[in-house]
Amino acid sequence: MTNRRYSLPSTPALIAFEAVARRRGFARAAEELNTSQPAISRHIRNLEIRFGIRLFHRDGNDIRLTPAGEGFYTSTLQALDGLQQAVDTVSRTAPEVTLASSHAVSHLLLMPRYRDLRRALGQGVELRFLTAEYHLIGAAIETGADIVFEYARTPPHRDHVLICREEVKPVGTPEVIAQAVAALDGQAEPPGVLELQQKNLGWTTWAKWRTAHPQAMNWTECDAHDNYVYVLEMAASGAGLALGWRGFVGGYLERGTLVGLPVDWFSTDVGIYARLTRNGERNDKARACLDALNTLSDT
Repeated sequence: MTNRRYSLPSTPALIAFEAVARRRGFARAAEELNTSQPAISRHIRNLEIRFGIRLFHRDGNDIRLTPAGEGFYTSTLQALDGLQQAVDTVSRTAPEVTLASSHAVSHLLLMPRYRDLRRALGQGVELRFLTAEYHLIGAAIETGADIVFEYARTPPHRDHVLICREEVKPVGTPEVIAQAVAALDGQAEPPGVLELQQKNLGWTTWAKWRTAHPQAMNWTECDAHDNYVYVLEMAASGAGLALGWRGFVGGYLERGTLVGLPVDWFSTDVGIYARLTRNGERNDKARACLDALNTLSDT
């Protein structure tokens, strides 16, 4: 048998690092972890000494990850989530279904369906969510997810459900949309557009939408965010136009916090699919959850 020797920081140090990075502050991390700020600072200082790098930029109260810290945070988050799931699995007694998705899918597609999913699964079944940046979903699958949500042009090979197809149009507050309509008529300056500052993995961008609407070629970026939920929230605050995916912005449109530009939805062959993983194929409750997602899908 191969001997394994690990040279790892302490778990409390890793937990402290994760909390500081997520909460963007030493005091907030200390409050969450029910410890003192000096204790948190000591953990971070020891990690930086150990690695010989700086993990955070510190500018007064502004705490931001360095590029090296960003990479370490991603790995630490996946490792802690995997360890937590292993602990939960060992101690688990009730049936469980775990869904892995991006933050946007979890917040905008799954949470509005959460109550109905729980009802469909019945009492005594625990529904868990693993969220990560989309390019890290593969790691979440390996930690034991039963159902994974993927963007794809062709259906997955495993059992799956099409949740929604990609149909997009600019959305904003009524005031911003009125300005955009006037801009299309040449009667006003166009509002700024809000970009998604993420690695693009096939979904429609403003550049692609403008190609189909050349009269909007002079619409330029006013801000960028690394999470689609943040983009929509900024649009709802009146900060600019967001490119709204029909399946994601339904709640905003129903509430009237966002309205769509009066143009046709721009459709592509991309869809969001929920599919079973290898673990899910062995989990009867995961199959029941997939059936429930099928009845709740927008297609």
